[in-house]
Amino acid sequence: MSGANLLAWSLQIAAVVGVCGVTAFLLRLRLPAARLLYWQVALLACLALPLVRPWKQEVVTTAVTVSTFAIARPVNAAPSFNVSLEQAALMIIAAGIALRFAWLLLGFWRLRQYRRRSQPLDVANGTTLLISDDIASPVTFGAIRPVVLLPARFPSFDARVREAILCHELLHVQRRDWLCTVAEELVRAVFWFHPAIWWLLGQIQLAREQAVDREVIARTQAREEYVDALLAIAGARPQLDLAPAPLFLRQRHLKQRVVWILKEVQMSKTRLLSSFAAALGVLIAAAWLITGALPLAAAPDSVADAPGISVELGGASLMHRTPVLYPEAARQKGIQGTIILQVKIDNAGSVSDAQVLSGPDELRRAALQSVLSWHFGASAAGTLRQLSISFQSAGPAPPEPPVAVITPRGPGTQPLKTISIVGLSDQAAADLRAQLPVHEGDTFSPAQSAQLAQVVRNFDSHLRANISPDGSAIVIRLAADAPLPPPSPASGTPIPGRIRVGGNVQAAKIINQPAPAYPELAKAARIQGTVRLDAIVAKDGKVQNLTVISGHPLLVPSALQAVTQWVYQPTLMNGEPTEVETEVDVNYTLTE
Repeated sequence: MSGANLLAWSLQIAAVVGVCGVTAFLLRLRLPAARLLYWQVALLACLALPLVRPWKQEVVTTAVTVSTFAIARPVNAAPSFNVSLEQAALMIIAAGIALRFAWLLLGFWRLRQYRRRSQPLDVANGTTLLISDDIASPVTFGAIRPVVLLPARFPSFDARVREAILCHELLHVQRRDWLCTVAEELVRAVFWFHPAIWWLLGQIQLAREQAVDREVIARTQAREEYVDALLAIAGARPQLDLAPAPLFLRQRHLKQRVVWILKEVQMSKTRLLSSFAAALGVLIAAAWLITGALPLAAAPDSVADAPGISVELGGASLMHRTPVLYPEAARQKGIQGTIILQVKIDNAGSVSDAQVLSGPDELRRAALQSVLSWHFGASAAGTLRQLSISFQSAGPAPPEPPVAVITPRGPGTQPLKTISIVGLSDQAAADLRAQLPVHEGDTFSPAQSAQLAQVVRNFDSHLRANISPDGSAIVIRLAADAPLPPPSPASGTPIPGRIRVGGNVQAAKIINQPAPAYPELAKAARIQGTVRLDAIVAKDGKVQNLTVISGHPLLVPSALQAVTQWVYQPTLMNGEPTEVETEVDVNYTLTE
């Protein structure tokens, strides 16, 4: 997490804890058990604040320029060490966390030493009672084999006082409070720098002890003896509170616990439930509003447009977009200018229509080609937006790097080496990777192709999964994230009034999709795979021409027969239906 996000999260926590404190005071949430539950929910809410809302993410355009030059450098120059203020703060926080964890480990070690040096006293309800000269106040710890350490002067206390102390400690064992205490100390170690977390943990510990006090008094009916026990322990020599375990008495809580015991606070069930429900409602509302006012920022989604292109979104937010390409013919002629577009965004955030309002004719097609694959955020869904794309000629574009050719060895013959996800933020890529049916190191079989494609499409209809011929690599990227492919054999040169759309983008517009029949001969021969077709979709959404790009001969006729019957929602350009050229993948997978 970056320093800016850590600061924003810290401010969110401070605001939520402040609201919770005021709410508990105004609603007079007095019963310890209710306050304990409320403060624990507040702590969980503080830890979960980054999950309340999606992180704010911007789509940024990157242009990388590399130049080399020679510089003179002294032979004995001392190396420079520059650390920004943010980096220094994060290093200090990390060092503090490490020290707090070391402090916790030291506490566990001291508990072990106390136990080893103590003397057995008794066993009560499966809990070992020990007398220790190292402690001044009773200490309870252990989850599987719980132990209660009692101070050396415990046997000299009055019988009623001893009964009250033992009842208190055995209740901690019964409630498994040691586990809660350890979890709270882990939170304290991570947020050692945050005063609101320290205050909140103090309120949790106080409410827990008061809840146990109430239960002890209800069981023993010895209020005065219990107060005497608190005062007797309070009179002992104070020691460093190091052990990660619930203590019978912390000096800072003595006054509040004694006052509460003597007041005998009562609340009716109706008032308790209504106050608690109101407090939770305020907590939820506060978390929602505060995370909206102080949002965390995700890593920007970087888009590398062609040189000389800049995009202005007019305040709209984008989840992702494809790069804008500069037509080579227009670049060579020095044609430049700004394309103003009006886009219609559907309820899912996808562009359902785009219209050019002004700009050079030679640049309009490239702008529309990219914009139709953009995916806007929820705030822009269902709206009409005006965008501008500026083209500034920067001379001929550098040649494209050669494409590596992989010799097929047959899918599933070697482990999957890499899964690359291009065009998504780190968080979105991690979420998608967790949903994939295969992972790096698995053997990828053709039977998983359809499942992989479906998972990717369900995650985002603009994404497309490409699998290497030998099944060792998978690349998941936006459908139009690469330069336009060359014209298909069926189309020859580009047809005016026709645009090319990525297969996944066009697939989202299918209205009628009859499923292909698996040829019996191919099934008997255990043949499976993908038939890839180049399709021309007419203005009315019907498939008017198909060309086979690849696929097994036994599977091709079935794919052609099915895809010919498919019907798409018409694609609009400038408000008018237009022809579309796209690729269609038909997957044939045998099921056992």
